[in-house]
Amino acid sequence: MRTVYRNSRIYTAATPAATAIVVEDAHIAWIGDSDADAPSADRVVDLEGALVTPAFVDAHVHSTSSGLTLTGLDLSGAASLADALDRVERHSRASRGRPVLGHGWDDTSWPERRPPSTRELDRAGYGGLVYIARVDSHSAVVSSALLASTPGVGALPGYRPDGWLTGDAHDAARVVAFGSLSAPADVRPSGRPAHMPPRSGSPACTRWPAPRSPVRTTSPGCSR
Repeated sequence: MRTVYRNSRIYTAATPAATAIVVEDAHIAWIGDSDADAPSADRVVDLEGALVTPAFVDAHVHSTSSGLTLTGLDLSGAASLADALDRVERHSRASRGRPVLGHGWDDTSWPERRPPSTRELDRAGYGGLVYIARVDSHSAVVSSALLASTPGVGALPGYRPDGWLTGDAHDAARVVAFGSLSAPADVRPSGRPAHMPPRSGSPACTRWPAPRSPVRTTSPGCSR
């Protein structure tokens, strides 16, 4: 099956002005700036000015971390250590004993100029399991409950008695923290849906959600 997709804006460095593309058996066979010059085809699809781009494949994505960025405790706006601990305390009360997983704090902008400690997290988290990742995502401060739940963490590189973990110690505690989330409700904030619908399409054919402008986007291989 050979298909000509015409009347589009095609993102390609080789032919910047391209407006037409031919797809044959799931492979791009031709790209040009006029569908009149395209090889004969079995069908023609008018894309009505839509943008055509290569399919996007990301082989390095932290799915759980990305989800928690949307649904966990956001500490990126904390103006101070005290503010961050207050947010942890309020989130802990609202969570009713469930694990608290937060992210985004940055002590370099705080007047205290230091991270929280395990003792402070224990008070703010009512003794529960608390994991709050720093803005770099490669370190975190954790509660005593999480330390106790992470076998051998005290002997791993990156362990500190004050609870600020890096390296192997951080990796081990993070595995336990993420594993403590037994159901989507554990990280579902109030007012947000339990899940987001999957994006339709495949690596060979992905139709992205339409922006507010009239322009639409699609990929080679998509039919209308």
